[in-house]
Amino acid sequence: MLLKFAFRNVLRNKKRSFLSALAIFFGAMVVAISLGWAEGMWKMLIDNMILYQSGNVRIITKEYRERERFFPVDEIVYNEKDLIEKIRKIEEVEMIDERIRFGLMLGKDEKTVFALGLGVNLEDNVFNLKTKIIEGQIDKNGIVVGKKLAQKLNVKLGEELLLATKTSEGGLNGIKLPVTGVISTGLNMFDEKAFFIDTEQAKRLLKIKNGTTEIYVYTKNHEDSNSVQEKIKQFLPEGTVAVTYKEQLGGWINFIEIEKKIIYLVLAAIMFLASFVIINTMIKAIFERLREIGTLKAIGMTDRQIFINFTLEGAIIGFAGGITGSLAGVLFLIYLNKTGVDVSGVAETSDLLFNTIIRPPYSFSIFFYTAVTATVIPALASMIPARYANKYTPAEVLRKI
Repeated sequence: MLLKFAFRNVLRNKKRSFLSALAIFFGAMVVAISLGWAEGMWKMLIDNMILYQSGNVRIITKEYRERERFFPVDEIVYNEKDLIEKIRKIEEVEMIDERIRFGLMLGKDEKTVFALGLGVNLEDNVFNLKTKIIEGQIDKNGIVVGKKLAQKLNVKLGEELLLATKTSEGGLNGIKLPVTGVISTGLNMFDEKAFFIDTEQAKRLLKIKNGTTEIYVYTKNHEDSNSVQEKIKQFLPEGTVAVTYKEQLGGWINFIEIEKKIIYLVLAAIMFLASFVIINTMIKAIFERLREIGTLKAIGMTDRQIFINFTLEGAIIGFAGGITGSLAGVLFLIYLNKTGVDVSGVAETSDLLFNTIIRPPYSFSIFFYTAVTATVIPALASMIPARYANKYTPAEVLRKI
């Protein structure tokens, strides 16, 4: 009965109720779009970190993990081929990527720059180098350089670069390789500072025999990481460790979790600010209906029922604006997901692993959170003026008219 009564009161001043619902509509739409965008950014960062930096599970030596920032090429996982074959037999494993990272001075004529070398299987790797080639081609006997790195060195296809670095034996070694390809990944970290050579060339340069420095294991689902780690541990060589992405990216994951909580609070605050329109609407309604409130109290309606009535009015307005605003926000997210948002300007200048195109996700959870927030917060906000209606007795209300 109170719900029906509150609904009728909302319709008594359609224009005012519509404007209040419109404020909630835009607030809910902003919340839904912001939430989808934020979740898209978080997912993209974690997925890219797993893809390029950690794998779902990474196999290295214990000492390598402690000295990782220095790219210790003397910390070797031996008999890598046998180990990789055993890992391939694990059902949850989708891909395995052998990788050798090393820092060196890359030189052409008198010009040298510090660069990050990556020894990978040039034909089959998580970087999908074949699809990133903008000049030349993939060649196991050559070097593939990032677009900006090639510009720094002013190097052209066919020209040789000198690779000089410390070997796994502690000495120095250098080889010359021709530039066979230039890539554009859209990620500044690789385009400006990295080059790729075949794993066999990397082992020749670094004098690594019968081993590698890192093995990246990618699972079919991120949730399988722990179970795959446990299975790998059963046949790991002594001195090596299998580390999940959560163990490697713990700081980043914790940061994102904290950021999520902050974002949720900020979005809730946006809805509360939008709800000030409802507070204003309820205050006006109370002053306009003082005689009615006094009459209702005189015929037996309790303070609690009057309080609930005005709270329900705010909730109805919030529900109407919140549901439609949430739906509009999700529909806009669907559009952005299909068309994508070009952020290449940011991706090409930041060392964070941003994709050039971001596709915000859309889901029922985004709609549900936004709709509930847009209904509950206006209802809570309407309690502020609703308390005012309970302050007076019927006689006091009638004297104020």
